[in-house]
Amino acid sequence: MLEQVIRLEKSQCKACYSCIRACPVKAIHVQGNSVFPYIEENKCILCGTCIGICAYNAITYFDSRKSVKQLLNSNEKVVAICAPSIAGEFDDITDYRKFVKMIRLLGFSYVTEMAFGVDVIAGKYRKLTHDEFKGRYYITSCCPSIVALIEKFYPELIANLIPFVSPIAACAIVARKVYGNDLKVVHITPCVAAKKEVGRNTGLAKVNEVLTFKELRQLFEEFKISETFSEYSDFDEPLGYKGSMYPISQGFLEATGLDISLLKENSITADGKSSVHAVKQFCEHYNAIKHNFNIFFCEGCIMGPGTSEGGEKFKRYALVKDYINRRLANFDVKKWQSQMDAHSHYNELNAIFVNKKYELPPPGELEVKIALNRITKRNNNKEVNCGACGFDTCLGLACAIAKQIATLEMCVTNAQINNRETSHVSKKLNEELDMVRSELDVTKAALDETQMLLYAKNEALSIFIRGLHAGIVFCDENLKIVESNLAFIEILGEDVKEIHDVIPYLIGADIKTLLPPTLITQIQFILNHDETQINKDVEIEEKWVNVSIFQLIQNKLAGVVFRNLHSEEERPEEIIHRVTEVIEENLRQVQQIGFILGEGAAKTEKMLNSIIKSYK
Repeated sequence: MLEQVIRLEKSQCKACYSCIRACPVKAIHVQGNSVFPYIEENKCILCGTCIGICAYNAITYFDSRKSVKQLLNSNEKVVAICAPSIAGEFDDITDYRKFVKMIRLLGFSYVTEMAFGVDVIAGKYRKLTHDEFKGRYYITSCCPSIVALIEKFYPELIANLIPFVSPIAACAIVARKVYGNDLKVVHITPCVAAKKEVGRNTGLAKVNEVLTFKELRQLFEEFKISETFSEYSDFDEPLGYKGSMYPISQGFLEATGLDISLLKENSITADGKSSVHAVKQFCEHYNAIKHNFNIFFCEGCIMGPGTSEGGEKFKRYALVKDYINRRLANFDVKKWQSQMDAHSHYNELNAIFVNKKYELPPPGELEVKIALNRITKRNNNKEVNCGACGFDTCLGLACAIAKQIATLEMCVTNAQINNRETSHVSKKLNEELDMVRSELDVTKAALDETQMLLYAKNEALSIFIRGLHAGIVFCDENLKIVESNLAFIEILGEDVKEIHDVIPYLIGADIKTLLPPTLITQIQFILNHDETQINKDVEIEEKWVNVSIFQLIQNKLAGVVFRNLHSEEERPEEIIHRVTEVIEENLRQVQQIGFILGEGAAKTEKMLNSIIKSYK
């Protein structure tokens, strides 16, 4: 069984939902919590509309080249049956006979044209709808997408499909009757839906592989086959007659030989976008229309999804007509008729169609109302029914949303209003952003100026600190030195002076490696508590030093002042400082016991003051 024909590659999909909107039967939808479209094969009619509409090439069809090459490399006899629309596609090949030769060079045993199969089915159609008409009106079963549409969506019309196989299956039957039952059949076509013919028929009607025109071009390029190096070669018999007009939608009726003038014809031709509506109207207004329908999904097979991109319909139309006129210029009608008589009565030409209708359970009324409200609330609760979402009405989209096979984003009206609102909000945000940027620019300029001032102040502070006689050091929360002076380095001794020669003023050095552990503990205490100052004497490098530790920024910065008590300059000042401390301490004690000592306290104060004065 053939794999899924049309597939979507999520890695390339941008979730624009163009394919969902374009699908004529809503076989593409969003499934579950995924944002990516999903192709429901049970509903897909393989029309290929999604392939042409996808701007990101995320949707492709099954590539048959590998399996065809395997078939050609086997010992089997293989026939290529070409759709008559080759002239419209291969406009770069000047003579169809060279085109036939190019196909043979790929390894095919025989090369025929599908036109004879069209002639066979057209003759049976004429007999059914005209010569032996019994009051039932029919729809042609030539187009695989239309057959799939009826089997999956209008199974009540199955009895109205002409009960014959497709022209390609008819060709396969005739080819095997002529060249042997073991013959393998490869159909070359502009139709993607034809790939499903591989699994539809069995026996003599079986089609083994299907190549699109684009795949055939790729094979020519792969094997470097071109018209330049090819000779003439004609199609193998039996040759088709007016069936060659099949690529043009009206051409099938031309092949029947019926009068198709406006007043006398009893068959209506529909193609392209009107094809789905034609089937629907045939079903709904059967008794009013009273015509047979000749329906093709594409705008004629010359515009099938298996053709090269950018093809121009009317140019192809003209090329096909020119090709047909050249083919039929010296056509042997009598020989053709005898072959028609020989091959038009096989039982294998009869077809059976199957009801394949697939429906999701209907959504609840509440869910539909909620979905419809979400669709219309941005438009004053009005149902626009513009059809741009791919559904005929807003209610149709709401039902699909309720079934969880569509999303609100598919509503173009909603999206446009949302885009306008988003644009307005975006414009306003941009204006506010510009204002913030202007304010930031002003703030940045002020910050730059402040940083320059701070830098200048830091430089001035460094100069001031380094000029002090007392030893000074500042350290941060990690106990790294951020500033010091030479007096501090002098106190620490000769080893530290050598470090200073390498790291000026010890900036960045770890103070824990330079000072006694007791001092380090007290520096950490001052950093982390509200204590304003610790003052004590410690011995450093066999010298007594008075140390004052104070907090500059809590948890961030501490300072330490060192006074060398052995220094001649420091000693008198330190003695005065100590005596002053004694006086202050005694004053505090005097104040506490003043009520007891009375006049004795005053005398003590006088005596101490006189000592200070005499020393000074």
